[in-house]
Amino acid sequence: MNTWADESEDSFQPAPSSYTGERPKLNLKPRSQTKDPTTPPTTSASSSKSNPFGAAKPRELVLQSKGIDPAAADKKAERKAGVVRLTDEQNRRVEAVRAELEEIEAQLREANENELPEEEYRVAAERKRDELNELMKEFQSVNLRDAEGSTTRAEEEERRGGKREETRKFERPSERRRRLE
Repeated sequence: MNTWADESEDSFQPAPSSYTGERPKLNLKPRSQTKDPTTPPTTSASSSKSNPFGAAKPRELVLQSKGIDPAAADKKAERKAGVVRLTDEQNRRVEAVRAELEEIEAQLREANENELPEEEYRVAAERKRDELNELMKEFQSVNLRDAEGSTTRAEEEERRGGKREETRKFERPSERRRRLE
């Protein structure tokens, strides 16, 4: 039986003398020429490589070409995306309308289960949803108008009383112990 352990080191053949331990140099053909040498090759849409962005342009350039100020468009988008913060009174009014809507929807489900006429409940629920949406739009516009016209909290306090409350700064427990000692 012939195994790798049976063969001696003498049985290995040495590398040929032409072997240098490196890969042979790659011989490339010259670049192929276009049929009409006066026209430069196009690299945009007719290129063999596809552009992942297509013919897309930056957003700012597109808006400017339409005559829209990109900064104003950004501000408008931020205002739309902002979370509507309601005052306590506004929140109470919204919750009251929501409670009425839930009650009407419960009556609608009950009418559906008992196979009673449900059209009046469906219409009432739709009216309440519209009322809730209008209320939220109204509150959002009022709150945005107030936010744009208002000053910062510090300026507001200085204007009212001339005194500014010192905001509490976070203090590590170790710092507090050192301060109190």
